[in-house]
Amino acid sequence: MQNPGGSALEKGMWTAVAIATVVFILRVAAKVKIRQLYVDDALMFISWGLTLSSTVLLTLSVRNGFGSDLLTLPTKNVEHILKYIALEVPLVTISTGIARSSFVVYLLGILGGNKKYAIALWIAMLLQLAANIVSAVLPLSICRDDRILWNPDIQTTCGDVVAVVRFSYFSSSVNTATDLFLALFPTIVFWNLNLRLRIKISLIVLLSLGLVAMIASIIKTTKLKDVPSVTNIGASGGVELIRWGFAENLIIIITSSVPCVRPLLISSVQKLSSAARSRSYELSGPYLKGKESHPGGHHYERQASGQRDDADSIEQILKDLHRPPSGAGGHSPSVEGGIQKQVEFSVVTAPDEEPR
Repeated sequence: MQNPGGSALEKGMWTAVAIATVVFILRVAAKVKIRQLYVDDALMFISWGLTLSSTVLLTLSVRNGFGSDLLTLPTKNVEHILKYIALEVPLVTISTGIARSSFVVYLLGILGGNKKYAIALWIAMLLQLAANIVSAVLPLSICRDDRILWNPDIQTTCGDVVAVVRFSYFSSSVNTATDLFLALFPTIVFWNLNLRLRIKISLIVLLSLGLVAMIASIIKTTKLKDVPSVTNIGASGGVELIRWGFAENLIIIITSSVPCVRPLLISSVQKLSSAARSRSYELSGPYLKGKESHPGGHHYERQASGQRDDADSIEQILKDLHRPPSGAGGHSPSVEGGIQKQVEFSVVTAPDEEPR
């Protein structure tokens, strides 16, 4: 059976899932490397697992003819297709909500020390998660017998189907607004940090990739009317709805993991590079010029905390932002709104001076 539309959809989605899987594995490797596996990684694993299950269901629906005009298919095939779609769409919807929640938890680990930031992030996370869960459950619970979703011969009673469709539009609008908020939020926060301009821009770009997911969410919203159902079985345009629903989900999984992966890539490049840069600078400026000798025969050096080496600045900043406060090891961290500043001092005794 020729089904070019369905075959293209299946291949495209499995390719995207493969990319998301690689990025997720790199994310875990990066987190293990710096010993920072947290709740956000567990949430992303759940989201990835739901997406994988949904893709399997998508494959089964394509094998039964999804992607072509359902009116031309045998009744049994149509029932199978509608059943798989009735299951895969809720899974993808919930997965999308969990993936966004994972990214919000990641931001909370960075900015949670500021109560205003934390409250705003919690509200955004819970609102979109609730909207996605309700949007996923409603179609399966609107009728007493949910088999009516794929078998029109079932005799049962249903609630207001129009209300379900309207809530789907509301849920998609919430998702779009959340993606926009999560893209603009890092811009506002990191722009006010005392960092070099190039570092600020790099951080903002890394944490604002959700704009791509927002675009996918908008396109998906325009396709909601094409969802295949027992009352709309001739809608081959449902392919576009499924495609953009999966695209939104996979883009969020990938873009939310990129900030975690980049430190691992930079670390690998630094190991291969023979020209390692020094991260230690003498204390200078308004306090000292060059090395200042202490009356006791000591001099001090200070690691620059405000201006980092460009080669590892983003890696170290993101890692430091996650690290809980600790005063061990001769480091003196100070926390302001979840942002840490680390200062390291070394004491050296002058070799030509005898201790008193």
